[in-house]
Amino acid sequence: MSMPQPNDGLKGLAPVEPRGLAGIMPNAQHQTFLGFMTGAPYELAVVEFDDQGRCYDRGQIDGVAKRLEALGPEDAAQGQDVILIAFVHGWQHDARSDDDNLTQFRALLSQTVDYEEKHASPGVAPRPVLGVFVGWRGLSDFGLGDVVADATFWGRQAAGQRVATGSVRELFGRLRHYRNRRQKQGGNALLVIVGHSFGGMIVYSALAQSLIQAASAPVGRVTPEFADLVLLANPAIEGARYLPIYDLVTGGAFQARTTKQLPVFICAQADNDQPVGLVFPLGNAGHAIDEAAIGDLEKECVTHALGFVPSFRTHALAGPAADKPFVLTPPGIAQANPFWVVGAAKEVIDGHGGIWKPTFLLFIASIVFQHVRASKRGPGGVAPTEAPSEGGWPSGDLAEFAKTIEPIKLP
Repeated sequence: MSMPQPNDGLKGLAPVEPRGLAGIMPNAQHQTFLGFMTGAPYELAVVEFDDQGRCYDRGQIDGVAKRLEALGPEDAAQGQDVILIAFVHGWQHDARSDDDNLTQFRALLSQTVDYEEKHASPGVAPRPVLGVFVGWRGLSDFGLGDVVADATFWGRQAAGQRVATGSVRELFGRLRHYRNRRQKQGGNALLVIVGHSFGGMIVYSALAQSLIQAASAPVGRVTPEFADLVLLANPAIEGARYLPIYDLVTGGAFQARTTKQLPVFICAQADNDQPVGLVFPLGNAGHAIDEAAIGDLEKECVTHALGFVPSFRTHALAGPAADKPFVLTPPGIAQANPFWVVGAAKEVIDGHGGIWKPTFLLFIASIVFQHVRASKRGPGGVAPTEAPSEGGWPSGDLAEFAKTIEPIKLP
């Protein structure tokens, strides 16, 4: 969908592209700026991939790497370790300047800046906030009505699978190199990778090995190699892909863990997401016929999306109640199992594309900013003896921040 751009001072985005009443979106690059754009309170880079998963312009990836490689210990000494958030959009979106996913992502980066400025340690400069928007041809047809648009689901699913095995892995690797380098130097850089819809499929497919390795850690904390937090919102990916992690976290050795930590993986699934809840199983019905499966759970996972497999669910997320901006069940952000599959009521996420509702943004903020606080403590984050409050934040602090989470206001 198209939205007017926020007036945040960002410089470098390409002019909004005019569109006709109907047509095919070309397999083309939309943004030509290389590296991080400035002028806003945050910095933003856009990296785009074609239908084969190849980067349109290597300067986009190289510009991101150059900026991160320039950050050294001397920057961290001045509080300049960065908060780095990458977002991969999904179906029926791309990297045009007026795409609502890009617009909403910019607003999320601005809110992150606001929080960091208000909660920076005394005498320490707020950490820079860097965003990386990953674009691909999730939008292939436009203006042709819902029936035709919905028919692109399977073609875009196949394209997303190719993107997931392409150069996006190089991009994630470069982000990982920065994060791990700073950790080895005693820094506190924070990396969050988010994917929506087929973007969630791209993120999970690209990072699955890291997540499985983290879940298989024999003792102590679960520490993924790639990111502090991997968040999938309404991901359009088969539940079968998650079975290796499910087998690990439901095993006896993992269940015996007592160390509490912040979540490292969250799949947040809207209960009323029809494309993923209904269209996705129909599109994958053939797999139930020609693929062998062990037991009823695996049979269900072959056709149903990750977030719609009841056995995977670890939490439920409801809308505001009494004085609480959201209700997480079971409560508390630090838990022994850091792999979450969350079912979200429509007051939190409304349908497939309704991930930008204030309540969901507040929930994500409560997770991300707890990671921000933990990263400032250095390696280890949340101590095993630390008792998290309801929702994970002291109630007064969370209520204060809730006032800043509201629908985006555009000029």
